[in-house]
Formats: sequence, structure tokens, C-alpha cells
Amino acid sequence: MSLLLAFALSATAPLTAGLPNAETACDALAPQGLAHHEALRIDRDFGKPEFDLVVDAWTPSAAPDELADVRLWWVKTSAADQRSPLSTRSKKYVDVVTIENAPDDWSLKLRGDHKEFSFDIELDDEGRAHVFTDVVREDGVEVRHCRATTGRLRARRLLGIPVGIDALVVDCTDAEGRQHHGRAAVRKLRR
Repeated sequence: MSLLLAFALSATAPLTAGLPNAETACDALAPQGLAHHEALRIDRDFGKPEFDLVVDAWTPSAAPDELADVRLWWVKTSAADQRSPLSTRSKKYVDVVTIENAPDDWSLKLRGDHKEFSFDIELDDEGRAHVFTDVVREDGVEVRHCRATTGRLRARRLLGIPVGIDALVVDCTDAEGRQHHGRAAVRKLRR
């Protein structure tokens, strides 16, 4: 490959090419040209307690009003919040799809156990990434497009043993600033 062609390819390579996709220390999550945002942490009531799920987002330093990438992956709380991708084994049970709707608005769909949870990752006016989802409170009231602040993935159990996903419970804030607690809306998928 000629030196000129190599330079042209590197000049047009997307910034996300530098994003880590392996075990990564928390302080290495923002490669040159990108800013890292932890948008939502989701703990679980099953599995190894030192592992949570996290929705991370990145914005280009040159265009902080745009999302460069969005990812759901593991965070190891006992190792200074080190990140790691979902394993091949995990991917047998869950599928994660990201969709760019607009430069500052992406969707993330988490599918598993014949259920789909849908989230919107959006940037606010100050360039911070937030996760929004529809939430159904215990009284049955649905709160649309609620900004999730915490999440907890609950297992469906048989004789006390986790056998699937029961619900994703979230705390969130609506557009008027009211706090809510409930289950993230779920879409049933065909078996």
C-alpha cells in the first residue's frame, strides 16, 4: 500500500475505530478525540455481584453535540470500574442492537428471554448523555420517555435458580422533574 493511500485511509477512519473493545481500565475509556460518558449503570440480582452492566456513550471532542458510539457492556466494580465486552456465552442469551436515529439520539435494544427492552440515549443541552425509557409504575401508570437514573435487572427464577430475565426495574425522572419507580416497558418477542 502506498504511503499516500495509507494516509488517506487513516484521515477518513472514524473516531470510533480507536474505541476499546476489550478489557479496558476506566481511565482508558476516552481515547484521543473522544469524550466518555457513563449514561446508566444496571446492577443485577443474579450472577457475580462484582459485575454490573453499564451503558456508555462517546462524543467527539470536535462535535460534542453528537454521539459517536453507544455500548452496553460489563463493568467490574471490584477492579476500579474496568469495562469488558459481553462474552460469547452472554451473547447466547442476550442480543444488543444499537441504532443511530439522529446525531444526538441513538436507540439501544436489549433482547433476551423473549423480551425486548428499548432505550434512547440522548445528549442534553450541555452535551451529557442520558438514557430514556418508558416505565410502568406499580400502580399501572405508564411514564413515557423517563430519564433513567438507576437500573436493576431481575432474574426470573425457578426453585430459586435464575432461568431468565423477569424485569428491568428503574428509577427515573420525567420531563416535569418528578421521580418515578417501576419496570422498564417490555415488548414480548415471539418464541
